[in-house]
Order: sequence, then structure tokens, then C-alpha cells
Amino acid sequence: MPPLSKETLTCLFLLVISLFVYSRGLSVHGIEYRDDEIFYFKSTQEMVATGNYLSPKYFGEDRFQKPILYYWLVVLSYQVFGVNWASARLVAVLFAGLTVCLTWLLGVKLFDRRVADLSAAVLMTVPLFFRHAKNAVPDMALNFFIVLAIYYGVKALQSAAQIPPEPKAETASSKYSLLFFVACAAGFMIKGLAAVVVPFLTMILYGWLTLDSKRVHRLRLIRGLLVMSAIICPWFLYMAQVHGQGYLNYMLIVETKNRLITTGNGNILLRTAANFFDHIIFYFGAIGTYFAPWSVFLLGGIPLAFSKIRTDDQSRMGLELMLIWFFVVFVFFSTMYTSLSHYMLVLSTPFAVLVSFFLLENFDKTVSFGRSLVRLRKYLLIFIFTVSAAVFGFLFVFMAGAGKWWLAVLALSYLVLLRVMLTGTKSATAPMILGGFILFVFAQSTLLDRAGVTPHAALQKFARTINAEIKIGAPGGAVIGVGSHDIHEKEFQVYFDQRVEKAAGSVADETRDKLSKLFSTEKELYCLITEKDFYQFLKGSSPGTIEVIQEDYIIRKRFNIDSGFFSALLRLDQSAVHDYMMEKLVLVKKKPNA
Repeated sequence: MPPLSKETLTCLFLLVISLFVYSRGLSVHGIEYRDDEIFYFKSTQEMVATGNYLSPKYFGEDRFQKPILYYWLVVLSYQVFGVNWASARLVAVLFAGLTVCLTWLLGVKLFDRRVADLSAAVLMTVPLFFRHAKNAVPDMALNFFIVLAIYYGVKALQSAAQIPPEPKAETASSKYSLLFFVACAAGFMIKGLAAVVVPFLTMILYGWLTLDSKRVHRLRLIRGLLVMSAIICPWFLYMAQVHGQGYLNYMLIVETKNRLITTGNGNILLRTAANFFDHIIFYFGAIGTYFAPWSVFLLGGIPLAFSKIRTDDQSRMGLELMLIWFFVVFVFFSTMYTSLSHYMLVLSTPFAVLVSFFLLENFDKTVSFGRSLVRLRKYLLIFIFTVSAAVFGFLFVFMAGAGKWWLAVLALSYLVLLRVMLTGTKSATAPMILGGFILFVFAQSTLLDRAGVTPHAALQKFARTINAEIKIGAPGGAVIGVGSHDIHEKEFQVYFDQRVEKAAGSVADETRDKLSKLFSTEKELYCLITEKDFYQFLKGSSPGTIEVIQEDYIIRKRFNIDSGFFSALLRLDQSAVHDYMMEKLVLVKKKPNA
């Protein structure tokens, strides 16, 4: 057996690190939890229970959202690891690790090892990427197949550059072209149209604008469309045959028309333009928030890339691809009617590469502007590292309840790393330290559960109480609900096999009416509600006999920080800080009507 190449060994290393970090606490519903997870978890559970692997259902009702491939991948994970939350999320973990490897390979192919290494580190520590690496939703798998398609598209077009006279290049170009369309089709079967539009437009524009336009024909469009049709059509034809017009209407109207076309009164062109600019602002905000802290360096990364494509032949092709890829994603999703922050996950790879290229650039230090930019970049990285270390220390000591002596350990570690960042002469030193620290924090994701930063530590306790009570006795069945607007019923739903009712709204009258309807049930009722809402809506006025059977705290969604909070911090008063940060929930039980 020949020895493994350095590229293979590096990819294996990145995959192992990714799997270790992202697989931590998969069975715990932490801050990265997304409410859509419950749909895929329950639907795949029903697939296994019923043996119906072609038409997903959610609590017995047909679920037409998204194609079938992601459901199958989760079911496959169940077959290997058992039916549980960790198994459902392992699919995203694996695709996240593979995406990191592909990003590194693109960095090596189009730039060099330094850019590739830092791009992998930045990508692994982008918060939006981290979140979806631990979610049982199809977004990470979609992102992987888009990156895979672009990777094969680049190899196909670059192989075509050697034709003629190399006959092997012809064969390679044909193979990579085929794999490009297979990756597009697989992505389409994960989550639809974006898996085809993004890589196809990116490669077409890349070929036409930066390479010889004749190379685009080497993608063999007709053959590719036939291959994609052979992969995509069978399942959709099956669903249309089984479910008829109802399925077709849902796919054409809800999943396609309503997502792509602006609705409303007035001139359609003006509405579309207004919608487009609103979405541009929205997605700029999403990038700034969900790609932090690295997003601040994109402000320099994009202008630098435009500047370098005119002067730097070595990195020109790579930068052109990343800019085209970035703007295709940005413009495509901005033209859609719906705007969701997680759509920006698809640009995480070009984002990581552009930011890394900027952070590694050796600006001309012989001029004052170059020296100032290098200093600004370094001190901004140090500032971000300092704030991140302070936040981690706060969570670890004041929220998770670690011993106060840990503050000294963390402070000493911070000072050692700070010295390395200040004295390091290589441009990669400071960003790699920051990336390594963020990755360390991500690996402590269960800390957030212990700290109560996520609501699920308390929600799980309430769920255990309800399940134990129902098991002891509720012969007529029981109703489970949440009675506060700030408590998400889908977050509570993950602990139950029956539906959790939402009996709250954004205004008081709506909440009062819904609670009244919920408590009118003749069955046994369990309602989770904030203490504040309990006293406002239920105490002394609720129909039937009710009692509070459990209390606990969750992180507040609306903080009231004043001078007392900072005074408590200076006193290292963990109890007082906890009271500022946490809000009390109560579990109310109503006995069945006689």
C-alpha cells in the first residue's frame, strides 16, 4: 500500500478535528438548536416506524417540504447508530467536516497552503457554519454539495485548458464534468433549486469572464442535464403519482412561486426592486452577525480581491472564482421573496477564503498606509480575542458555576497567547490563535447547557416531570402546552411524541384568549409559562383546578442590565449575576374535569 499523500493526511486531520468539535453534545439541545429540526427528526422516526421511506409524514400528516435525500441520509444514520437525536445530527456533522476538507483543497488548488490552512480554520469557526454543523436540518448537506459541485467544476474547466494536446486531460475533463452534474443533482435532492443555480451560474460566469469561454462547453451541458434528470425525476414522479394535484400545487406554488416571486399590490418591477434592496440590507446584517467575528475583515477582503485580480497573476483565478461565487449567492438569494439568514451558509466557503487572503496579505510596509493597515489588522484580532476570552470566562465562572480560581488560570492563558500574538512576525500567527481559541470554545458547547445560556437544560427537566406524571396516570390522555410568547413550542416539542400546543401571542389579549381556550380542555393539562405571565393571566382567574408543580430558570430574552449588575461582577457575586441573567418558569398542572 503506497503512503498517503500530504494532502490526504491533512484532509484526514481536518476531518477528525471537525468530527470531534461538532459531535460534542449532539444529544443536547443547545444554543445551535433550530426549530425546524423537529420536523426532520419526527418525520424520519415515522419512516422507520412505518417502513414508508418514500413519502415523509409528520405526526401522520403528509410532509411535502424538501426532496427525499436528506431524510434517507438521516434514516441511514439511524440504521447504524440507533434512532436518537445524536444520530440525526451526525449527518450534518459529517458533511460539515467534508466541507472543511473541500474548502482546504480549493485553497491549495487556487492559492497556497497558507491560505488553505487559514481558510479551513476560519470556516470551522464561523458561527453560522458551527450551528448548522450540529443541526438535523438539510442546510449543511446542501452547502456541501454546492462546494463539491464547484470543486469538480473548477477541475473540469482547468483540465479543459490542456486540450489539446493531452488526451488524458480530455478524459479527466469529461469525468469531472460528470461529477459536477451528479453533485448538483444530489444537492437538488437535498434542498432544491439552489443546489443547481449557485454552482451552475458560478461556473458559467467563471468560464466566460475569466477563462476562455470555449472551455464552458467542456462541461457538456446536454449530457449533464440528462444525468441530472435521471437522478432527480424518479422520486418526484412517484410523489406526483401518489399524491396527485395536491403535491404538484405545493411544489409549484408554496416551494417555488411563493419563495421566488414578490407578491402584493402595485407595479411588480418596483416591488421586486424594493424587495431586492431590502434583502441586500438584511443579508449584509446576517453576514455581520452570523459570520462574526471574521465578518469585519470582509470589509478589507473584497476590495483587496478586486485589487489583486488586476496585479497578481498567481492568485487571480482563485480570487475571481471566490468573488463570482460570493456575489452569485448574494444576488440569487436577494432576488427571492423570502429572506432567511441561514441562506447565507452557502457563501461560507468563499467568505472564509476571501477573509483568509486578506489576513495573510503582506502589505507594503515601506509606505505608511501599509504599515498602518498591518498594525490595525493585528490589533483588531487582539481586541476580538480579548473580548472573546472575557465572554468565555464570564460564562464559565459566573453562569456555569466554575470555581473562581479558574479566573486566574484563564487570565494567565490569555496573557501567554497575547504575548505570542504581539511578538509573532508571521501574518498567520494572530488569526490562527484566534481561530484556535474559538474552536476550543466551540468544543465546550455543552458548557452553554451547564451555564443555562440555552433554555433546554430547564426544558428537559420540565419534560421529565410531565412524562413521569403522564406515565403514572392520565387515562384520558393529556394536553401539553406553552403559555408564554417567549417560550418556543418547537423547542419543547423535542421531548414529546405528541404535539405541544402554543397558547400565547405577541399581545396580551391574544395570549389571554389562547390560554382560556387551552384551559377549557376536559383532559389533564400541563402548561409551561413564565412566572410573570402566570401571575398576569392565570393566578386566581384560570378555569378549573390548577397547581404549580415545578419551577426552574432559563436565560432571559430581555435583559435589564443596570449598575447593580456591574457591581455584582466586581464583587464576583455569582448569585447576583445569575439573577440578572435568568428568568423563572413555572409548570402548571390542571386536573381533568370531573
